[in-house]
Amino acid sequence: PCLEKLYLGKNKLTQISNLDALANLRVLTLPSNRLTKIEGLGGLTQLRGLYLSHNGIERLEGLDALVNLDTLDVAGNKIQHLENIAHLENLEELWCNDNQIDDWKEVDKQLSPLKKLTCVYLERNPIQKDPMYRKKLKLITPTLQQIDATLC
Repeated sequence: PCLEKLYLGKNKLTQISNLDALANLRVLTLPSNRLTKIEGLGGLTQLRGLYLSHNGIERLEGLDALVNLDTLDVAGNKIQHLENIAHLENLEELWCNDNQIDDWKEVDKQLSPLKKLTCVYLERNPIQKDPMYRKKLKLITPTLQQIDATLC
């Protein structure tokens, strides 16, 4: 199968499955479904864009094989911990706004290895209440050009 982009937004999906045959998939868009877990993506090693906003996802997991990912959108979920993304060395954009992330140590550990990261959205997470929010993000990830909707 030569399918490169798959859009399945607003389909009431509860699980990511049966995608292994789509080895050429570059963009997977599953926003506004009923997903609670990131799973079933191990065979999608060519994936560059993963869009999972506005679901019920609680953990960043199941991303081990996605080393070519350059955009990860998990905005508007129930994620409490920034985890399991430090290996995504090609990640350029992380949209993780409107979640429940509150630990700067986790942010540092996960974002500092990402040398290609240029854009991060973490607004409307508890960490944004820190008066040094933007400065800390820039220190953790000097490559950032955009924090939330504002250029650095």
